[in-house]
Amino acid sequence: MAFPLAIVEIIIFKQLYPFPDFISDSYSYIATNLYHMKVNLWPIGYSIFINIVHAISPSQYLLVTCQYLILVLAFLYFFYTTLYLYKPGKNSTRIIFAFLFLNPLFIYLSNCVLSDTLFCAISMVIFTQFLWMAYKTSYPNLLISGLLIVLAFTIRYTAIYYPIFAIVGFGITKFKWYEKVLGMIFPWLLIIPFICYTQQKTKEITGTAEFSVFGGWQIANNALYMYGHIQVDNAQVPPSAKELDLLSKTYFAENTPSGEELAAIPGTYFIKVPEAILKPYLVSHTKFSDDTSQFRAWGQVSPIYNEYGKYLIKQYPLAFIRYFICLNIKNYFLPYLEKFSNYNLEQEEVGELAAKWFQWKDHRVFKLPSSNLQQLFYGIYPMLFLILNIYFAVRFPPFFIANKSRPENKMVIHLFILALTFLIINFGFSVFASPIVLRYQIVPMIILFFLCVYIKDLA
Repeated sequence: MAFPLAIVEIIIFKQLYPFPDFISDSYSYIATNLYHMKVNLWPIGYSIFINIVHAISPSQYLLVTCQYLILVLAFLYFFYTTLYLYKPGKNSTRIIFAFLFLNPLFIYLSNCVLSDTLFCAISMVIFTQFLWMAYKTSYPNLLISGLLIVLAFTIRYTAIYYPIFAIVGFGITKFKWYEKVLGMIFPWLLIIPFICYTQQKTKEITGTAEFSVFGGWQIANNALYMYGHIQVDNAQVPPSAKELDLLSKTYFAENTPSGEELAAIPGTYFIKVPEAILKPYLVSHTKFSDDTSQFRAWGQVSPIYNEYGKYLIKQYPLAFIRYFICLNIKNYFLPYLEKFSNYNLEQEEVGELAAKWFQWKDHRVFKLPSSNLQQLFYGIYPMLFLILNIYFAVRFPPFFIANKSRPENKMVIHLFILALTFLIINFGFSVFASPIVLRYQIVPMIILFFLCVYIKDLA
């Protein structure tokens, strides 16, 4: 039923949204293919995926349909696994089915030329693999889970914490101890060579062996949130970052961003605002004219941003916690709509790269729903995410205490251990090291939704 339903949904949706959705990241993925780049700001896995689809047909309908059907297949695997292993009641089953297969959030996500749909699908399969391995040992599942973790890492660097999650995942299985160790180590046997390859290719372009060019920007951005509340001695700043620090002093002396301005772009203000320190420094120290040279430019300043951000955080840890971490905790529980708040950045045309990739002669794009309606509808999901977190936090402790010592509930306890481990690690990574937007919290939202419905079912 779910698969035919997905076909009907995609047909109806494409009547409302005939064209896919783009943001700046979308052009980065496309540019990686058009310019035959080995590395770019984002991992190359998604670029490889859209290149494979493009080799079949450049049709945007094919790409969007493939993305949605892959997601539906992953959801089916998760859905029927949970039905078999945990046997939720009929009403709970219907609610979970509706959330997974009748939810416009997922089809809208699939309409974006972004890695989120593919990453979500792979993440759900990984989580489901560990549910099976907690149920019974399986060497094929051990191998598949490791390969999927590596694949997820090539699509989004967020998956760097998946091997940490796997430690707990294998820890609760019935594998022998050396088999558990093998399962924990196996993903790194492929991730480390990929990291080394990325560093080498980045060095060839930028001169510095960085793994993630964006990482330096993110660290500097995070640290700058506290700059208006600390007194930095420029004489103590690392030599390479002294000029950047002077630029920061000038900016905050002349144009300290207000709380409302920072809240308008949660967690990434100093990356996205053109006049906010980092981009002016980039423009004044580098030259670029296309995506290849832009990547080189971003990579050339990234080590400076990295060193500067780490210096500020080490020198002023309490201020960093107060003015960035605490703010980001709020952002986590009420994630920024970002892509879900508008279509194509509210522009009526796509960029040249998108038109070239999909072989469109006309750059104009359109959709039928109004932007206000879209923002109003998807605006319920941050609140839903907050409610799910609160409900789970309140209901889980008594549920766990009541069931932890019952042998017949061992499988259920394993489910919650896996889920809680994933949620805690994701929370820590998101708050400390990643921009927090709704599309990055889709996987935790799905897991939380299932847990909350299931807890209510068992009450």
